[in-house]
Amino acid sequence: MSKTRYRVGLVGLRGIASGLPQPPGPRAAYLGRKVGPPFGREIIGSHAACIALMDSIEVVAYCDLVPELLDEFAGKWASTWPQAKPFDDYRTMLAEANLDILTVATSDHRHADIVVDGANAGVKAMLCEKPLATSMEDANRMIAACEQKSIPLSVGHTRAWDPLYHKIRDGIRDGDIGRLSSIIAIQGGARAMMFRNGTHVLHGITFFADADPTHVSGVLEEGYDDWTEYRGDGGKLPENDPAVSGLILFPNGLRAHYECAKTSIDGSLLHLIGSTGEIEYNYADGFATLRTVKDNGSSVKELIHPPGISSSYQTMGYVAAYEELIALSESGGTGQSVGSGRDARRVVQILTGFLKSHQAGSGLVEVPE
Repeated sequence: MSKTRYRVGLVGLRGIASGLPQPPGPRAAYLGRKVGPPFGREIIGSHAACIALMDSIEVVAYCDLVPELLDEFAGKWASTWPQAKPFDDYRTMLAEANLDILTVATSDHRHADIVVDGANAGVKAMLCEKPLATSMEDANRMIAACEQKSIPLSVGHTRAWDPLYHKIRDGIRDGDIGRLSSIIAIQGGARAMMFRNGTHVLHGITFFADADPTHVSGVLEEGYDDWTEYRGDGGKLPENDPAVSGLILFPNGLRAHYECAKTSIDGSLLHLIGSTGEIEYNYADGFATLRTVKDNGSSVKELIHPPGISSSYQTMGYVAAYEELIALSESGGTGQSVGSGRDARRVVQILTGFLKSHQAGSGLVEVPE
């Protein structure tokens, strides 16, 4: 990889963009009281915290409409990037900051114009928070703007850069559970919101389905019958983003059932069911189990271990996303991110399809294009 130090501009400065590293979470306790790297480390989650780990990249500009957030960002990160300049208008930042990479971490429904303007301003690569967009019109114009200028676009479904996710999918492709026939996805807790938090689980469904969705049916929670289109506040309050129960169909006969409920216990999981076995992935602890059924009817259950976790742990998530964007931009925009805009578009198809279905009496409908 090049020794060039890439210049990053952040738009939107709430926690996912600007948060400081957090203390070790329950995973350390799960493995025992005395644990070394990687489980005894701080949790590196935000864009700024991940960029701070990297020698090849730096924040040179940051932008938000809220003055207090600009001040908070400076208070957290001025010692790391003392030359970084604040902006209250992203267009001015694009014109003045000479950016290589633009990171868009604004409210869910504010992504499209910023990404399109970033592409037209000549940035080399783009990382947009999830969901990609809240309408197909916005998703399509974002992808078109980037593809027309060969600008790699990645979307913050962070498990796309998780080695365990890829190990599970490789196993499915290799026939570890036979033919994948159904996926059951459950998401619960107060913030089980289909557009904000649901996008991670819906991305998981499409990632392991390994195909474009064709049809969906959806039932929104009560009180959202006016949702002919997205009417939320960008992901802030749970009551402004509905939960949903849905069915998703794929071309090879695979069916996915998605149950998203704010009244359920907090947590999310995927159950991948095949003709000779099944895999369960729990989002809370990041571990997966494989159960295979033998010819005599007996079964074997085992933990699926993440590959190379001691050496790869800090190159998961956003660190891996930025490394990949740099590599893609250095190759002239050829190749596609494992967290690409086109993959994220599948999630928007499902979300907007749920709205379309709900308005059609929750019948089965083709996903919007």
